[in-house]
Amino acid sequence: MKRKWLIFTFLFLSGYIFLITITFVYNNSLTKDFNEFSTSLENNKYSELVDSKGNMIVYNQEKYEAWVDLGFMKSRNDFKKNKYLLNQRFSDDEIETIKFLKWGTYDTYEEAYIDLGILNKYARIYPVTHRVYNELFSLDLLIGKTNRTTYGIEPFLLENGILNSQKTISLSIDLKMQQIAYEELLNTVKKESAEGGIVVVMESKTGKIKSSVSLYPWNIAYMGYIEPGSTLKPLLISTALDEHIINPNDKFYSGYEYYPTGKKNFKVTESQGYGMGEVGLRETLTYSSNIAIAQIMEKILEEFSNQWLYQKLLTYGFGKKTGIEFKGEINGVVPYPDDWYEITPFQIALGQGIGITPIQLISAFNVIPNDGKYVKPTFLEVKEISERQVISEPTAKIVKEWLSYTVTEGTARKAYKEGLRIGGKTGTAQKAESGIGYIEGSYYSLFVGFYPVVDPIYTAVVVIDNPKEEFYGGEVAAPVLTNIFYRYSKEKESSAFDNQKVFYQDIMPDLIGYPITEAHNILLNLGIKEKNLIITGNGNTVVSQSVPPYKYLSDQEVIQLHTID
Repeated sequence: MKRKWLIFTFLFLSGYIFLITITFVYNNSLTKDFNEFSTSLENNKYSELVDSKGNMIVYNQEKYEAWVDLGFMKSRNDFKKNKYLLNQRFSDDEIETIKFLKWGTYDTYEEAYIDLGILNKYARIYPVTHRVYNELFSLDLLIGKTNRTTYGIEPFLLENGILNSQKTISLSIDLKMQQIAYEELLNTVKKESAEGGIVVVMESKTGKIKSSVSLYPWNIAYMGYIEPGSTLKPLLISTALDEHIINPNDKFYSGYEYYPTGKKNFKVTESQGYGMGEVGLRETLTYSSNIAIAQIMEKILEEFSNQWLYQKLLTYGFGKKTGIEFKGEINGVVPYPDDWYEITPFQIALGQGIGITPIQLISAFNVIPNDGKYVKPTFLEVKEISERQVISEPTAKIVKEWLSYTVTEGTARKAYKEGLRIGGKTGTAQKAESGIGYIEGSYYSLFVGFYPVVDPIYTAVVVIDNPKEEFYGGEVAAPVLTNIFYRYSKEKESSAFDNQKVFYQDIMPDLIGYPITEAHNILLNLGIKEKNLIITGNGNTVVSQSVPPYKYLSDQEVIQLHTID
């Protein structure tokens, strides 16, 4: 009897040790595979990005990913018997050649475990952090995505060690102004059958960008350049005044045509098709006289060299990056004086022959409403202001006053609205292509302006690409800016949204963390029908929602909010 007991005990222990050994080898092999693989998963908790009022632009969402080790499954000769399960979700082509198969993404560990079922012994479940992006109102072209795009604010912040420096980063963007700018620009682009357009709005005193909209596949405000056209005239006149090359009371004669070099190699005419007669500096800006600005350039060249003029252009920030927090920003093009022709300075006077980015244009033009100071543009709400004096304050003030007449009686009369005082300069730049030159009948319509005229708060640039109906900047671009500031000022007067989160019609808000009663009311106020709302759980706080934030909502979409205490 004792001998039988010893034999039984020996066999039992041997079997137990064998099972432990097999299990160890089995799991060790699986663990080794997954340890190597897990390092590639997305689990970086970068800073969340919010707008200047705390509304979410990019946030981190905690999820769980289930991954099946097909290589390990095949090594155990279990692939064929599990293939029918795999084929319920994936085709043969998707599973034949890969080692690790992503089975799914889940809100909880339990959901992932249940969904895997018998595949758990070949799988691992990992906590991961997903970046969720608000891509409304062309924010996707502005923010970019870490490790996915080569452009944008987020990749810049990552490269410069800012994106992981704090839990939340406040951007200078105002989502309400972003929405209004997007809608007004889109309306004009559609109405004019244009090829695209951009709007950039900055705070005049701080350089903070409050809105940046691009209706292109890429963001030309920072990654492309245009010729400035007549929007350059105020800067040239400011420079000439500051250097005492001209005086505020000087007069110029605008005839039918003008040859500034004294030869027939370059003819200047007025866009109206006729001369204006005697014009002062105010009229030069108000009615955008090409002949007067050409005569002013003659006076500049009588006293200073091409090299001096080139350096002045650099002083305004042309030809080099502004340094704004946007990966992909380019320098623009300002040719060296050694490459200039006799007519080049006069081309520059008309805003031709140089390529500047819209962010360079708005930053340079902002010198006038900002009392002569250049302020470096920024996307960060909390950042020390970087500024330098470019022209004198008295010069800036007088040119700013002259620019107010552009809207009331000059080339931007279509932008006039009672009770809204805007100043600025229109421009119409003929488009050019490399190796071809200027394209007949193809234009950029421009307006660079500031609001209000007295003690400006905002400076902005509008570019409409090749409008088919009208093409002058005052006809097409200027009214966009008026509409943006009018709507924004009215909404500030009629609501208290300054201290509240912003919600958008037909867009699913991010309700995680909200009291359920408040979340319920928000959805009802957005027009969601009561019958389409499902509330689960027995708590007071929303912890998950069936429809992801910032997704467009259909009329019949059912929304489930889950709560816990």
